[in-house]
Parts: sequence; C-alpha cells; structure tokens
Amino acid sequence: MMDYYELAARSSYQESLKVLEADIHHANVLAASIPRGKNGSCLQMKLVCNHLAPICLLLLQWMDCSCTCLLSSYLNLLHIVLYQVCSDGTPNISSCRRKATIREFYAVILPSLQRLHCDSMELDMAKEEGTAEVVVKKRLEERRKLTDMDIEREDECGICLEPCTKMVVPSCCHTMCINCYRDWNTRSESCPFCRGSLKRVNSGDLWVLTCIKDVVDSETVLREDMLRFYLYINSLPKDIPDALFLMYYEYLI
Repeated sequence: MMDYYELAARSSYQESLKVLEADIHHANVLAASIPRGKNGSCLQMKLVCNHLAPICLLLLQWMDCSCTCLLSSYLNLLHIVLYQVCSDGTPNISSCRRKATIREFYAVILPSLQRLHCDSMELDMAKEEGTAEVVVKKRLEERRKLTDMDIEREDECGICLEPCTKMVVPSCCHTMCINCYRDWNTRSESCPFCRGSLKRVNSGDLWVLTCIKDVVDSETVLREDMLRFYLYINSLPKDIPDALFLMYYEYLI
C-alpha cells in the first residue's frame, strides 16, 4: 500500500492502476472489519472509468506521458464510487452512492479506515481481556509519569494560583488558565511570565491542556470517529451514472 505521491511516481499506467485497485481492495477489507450500523450494512468502494476513458488513456499512453493514472483522474476519467453493502453482500439499493477522487481516497478515506480498524481491533482485544479502561489509563501513565505533587501543581494556575482544569499554552509555551490569559491579553497583550507579545496569538492557536476528567473511553472515541467519517462520506458528491444522467437530461428537454 502506498500514498498518493508514491502512486504518482509510477511510470506506467498499468502498474499505477494495479496499485490503485489493490489499495481499494485493502480499503474494502478495512471497511468490512469496522463495526457496522444497525442495519448491518458496510461501506464498499470500486474504481469506475468514464466512457471516454479508453480513448483518452490510449492517447496518453501513445504520447508516453508519465503519471497517466493521475492525469486521468484530473480529467475526471477515473473516480472511486462508495456504496453501502448489506450483510449478505448485496448492494443496498436504498442508499445513495457517493463519488470520490483518487486524491480524496488517499488523503482522507484510506487513512481514516486504517485508524478506525486499528482502534476497533484494540477495543475488541481490550474487551476480551476485560481491560477496556486499563488501556486508557496505561497510556495516560506512560505519557505523564509525574508525581502527585506535579499533578497538583499542574492543576493550579501559575498566575492566580487557583485550581483550574482548562490550562492554555500560548506560543511562548507558558501555561496559564484561560481567565488569566484573557485578562492579560486585554490588559497588556503580553505574557505575564516572559512579556512575550500576545497580539498575533488567536484563540484557535492556543494549546488546551486536558485533565483526567476530560479523557473519554475508547469506545466513545471510536463511535465519534466513525460518525465524523460517515459525515464526510455523506458530504461527497452523489454519483450519477451517465445513462441515468442522459435519461434525466432528455426528460428536461
């Protein structure tokens, strides 16, 4: 399996097409392994060519163009269709098919399926051992490895000395509570520790330090990641076959 730019480095069209089909097959295996919805359907993908693709691809090969597979994607000759499949393997007719480009497949769809597959496998192993919560706790302990005094000190703001669970980190890397940050940003637009400028620091640029109470379990994280993934799939344009489009166009005429 390779990424989008490694696919672009392939010299021949046939070699690039074989790699692309293998990656799509791998993505289908990953999609079938993640938890399914209530109706038992799962997401599947296939490579679709435009009716003008054979002529254009022969012309590009005759011109000895490199990255022929990617050129065909830019010309909308190749795209990936995503559709729902029932538990028995038959396509779900009620679901709407979506269309994705090769770049979207390698940039978003395939990495998302890999992450969902790994998280699902890890959660299943944790459930079998009965240690779903232990996995999260071990990760936190490995990352922190701090003493109780350090943890208590982390919960206090270094300016107002008040206990706070929402600590922010500006570009100068000095931690403070969100209230003190807003106060000093309004008062002098500078960090109270180093007097570094906060003029160009936007709220979206702040790092927010989470506390133990903000950490959710792995099952909730997996469910939210799957929701975001399917929302992205639903945001893709609908796939309308050429025959249906021509019939609809003739109806409008």
